[in-house]
Amino acid sequence: MLNEKPTVSVILPTYNRAHLVGRAIQSVLDQMYQDFEIIVVDDGSGDNTEEIINGFTDTRIRYVKHQKNKGGSAARNTGIKLAKGKYIAFQDSDDEWLPDKLEKQMKAFKKASDEVGVVYTGFHRIKDGITYYVPSDDITKKEGNIHDILLYGNFVTTQVAVVNAECFKKK
Repeated sequence: MLNEKPTVSVILPTYNRAHLVGRAIQSVLDQMYQDFEIIVVDDGSGDNTEEIINGFTDTRIRYVKHQKNKGGSAARNTGIKLAKGKYIAFQDSDDEWLPDKLEKQMKAFKKASDEVGVVYTGFHRIKDGITYYVPSDDITKKEGNIHDILLYGNFVTTQVAVVNAECFKKK
């Protein structure tokens, strides 16, 4: 049964990635933390992306399609507008999450002050068959307002962040 008010809305934009998107979705479905919805925003794909999405029977998956390609940011914004969760997470259609990602981040939110808007993790980047961990060892744990630090080198990518949905509301 579809949860009308999931705790986490996972936004997954995709464009012509039928060959990868199923793996990305499955990595979300395989999370130890299960109180989520997945909003797949197909950004005007011309391949069989929709067929791949429709192959999943999990009722937590919602599929939306842009009639024409608008770009990843527009697809994410479409997902944010449709999100029902208190928190918003981002997954890319060519990435996989480790099974404990959401569980660790939701525990961090539970322990944190109500003023915390974002919880992020490190990640593994695979390039030319070599796996790198980001952030590198020379970047230490950061807390508080990290805006200025990020200007010198971004180590918080969209797919590692879980954001309190209140952060997207205009004041």
